[in-house]
Amino acid sequence: MNAEFDRIRRELGDLPGITASPARLRTMLQHLTKTLHPGVLNDCFYQPSSALCAKRAQHTGRPLPLLTMCLTCPNARRSSVHLPRLTTARAQAQRPLDAPAGLSRLQTAALTTHIAELDHAIAELTSTESPDA
Repeated sequence: MNAEFDRIRRELGDLPGITASPARLRTMLQHLTKTLHPGVLNDCFYQPSSALCAKRAQHTGRPLPLLTMCLTCPNARRSSVHLPRLTTARAQAQRPLDAPAGLSRLQTAALTTHIAELDHAIAELTSTESPDA
């Protein structure tokens, strides 16, 4: 079983909730007035008033990430820690578009939109004008 977890960790990086560095931990702890949800593609400083998942999901008393809402949500914060996972997610989304088997127009449009959102997130992190969050 440990071998399987090691394989997944190699492919996806650290599991959600694992703090990547002491600096990231300090940044998270400075925001004690907000609920923090460490994530794979971003961290979420959840605030119900502006959370996309809260606006589109039934009220359950907790955030519900739906599809790719976290990529465009104002509560999401990304840093260089998330870059490898964003790049991996982009490559995974691109594979079906590159495959010889045809996709429907709707599937192609959905993947193309998702890739554009990932490209935007990656560009924000790799831009020399934008410091890490």
